Amino acid sequence: MTEGNSMSRRRFFRSVGGAALSMVAGGVIGGGLTSRWYRTQIDDPLEPQIDGVQVPPITVTTPGGTTVHGIQTGFVAVKGVHREYNGNSNPILAIVAATEWTEWMPVYAWVIEHNEGVIVIDTGETHKVYNGEYFDCDPVSNFIYTNQLRFALTEQDEIGAQLQMLGIDPAQDVRYVVQTHMHSDHMGGLYAFEGVEVLMSRAEFGNPQALTCRYPEWLEPTLLDYEGGAFENFQRSHVLTQAGDVILVPTPGHTDGHQSVMLLDGDLTYFFGGDVSFDEAQLLNGTRAGIAINPEAAAQTLQTIRSYAGANPTVFLTAHDHESGTRLANPQTVQV
Repeated sequence: MTEGNSMSRRRFFRSVGGAALSMVAGGVIGGGLTSRWYRTQIDDPLEPQIDGVQVPPITVTTPGGTTVHGIQTGFVAVKGVHREYNGNSNPILAIVAATEWTEWMPVYAWVIEHNEGVIVIDTGETHKVYNGEYFDCDPVSNFIYTNQLRFALTEQDEIGAQLQMLGIDPAQDVRYVVQTHMHSDHMGGLYAFEGVEVLMSRAEFGNPQALTCRYPEWLEPTLLDYEGGAFENFQRSHVLTQAGDVILVPTPGHTDGHQSVMLLDGDLTYFFGGDVSFDEAQLLNGTRAGIAINPEAAAQTLQTIRSYAGANPTVFLTAHDHESGTRLANPQTVQV
């Protein structure tokens, strides 16, 4: 893994601005960074009350009779230009220079209680982010995660603990874990699923953006090349269930290997989009997020999703949208 991790770090340096970001990071990394760690987590915006399971799971039965849970694994706040960026300079450098933060946003993971077995989509964040060494995989990851993001959660907010409260044993009852991508707030709870088949796109596993040192030691994911052919206007797909009602599609842009999950429920599609956008408004207006490894691919992904939603009633569920829980509880479709 040493050589692979080294290659991944080199790719990450190039993708976020290479030498320029290295100089920025190098100027601040040192004794001061660790001492600032806890403070950066409690500065404005006002931190939610930390008392465990801040937002209970949202459980619904779809019109087709499938149980779906929306599990909020705490909160995250980012720089404003991280969420929306309209400039022309390197967006990573713009994020580093910015001083304004977003409000606290949810960190959702999703659970489908399918007849063929429980399917978990993303594993959310972990309370281990409060360990000052958690992000110390490499200098750039450490700098970005400890200075450009803020988290609020406890161990009880993690997906493993919340699944147990729902009567689902993460390591025994789950058939699949589907990772949309491997940023910390989407894979932090993965360690609770030892022995479960984890599905990632080959592009994501081969070109991770950060924190490979926090992958569980047991992780040997099933890598997807989407050999199922086209599905509607998605050029490639992977059919996950024998019933053909859960389909994975590549949705690159936020990361090279980002993927999304579609639950086909009669005439209704539940689209679990990870970080294809921060909210439904960005899907509809094509607003650019500051964090996108490939902005052109991200724009094309949104166009593809819009086209699909224009032809098929679609409930759009992303990880950081305040309205995702509401749309799950009371199915509201995208109005293209």
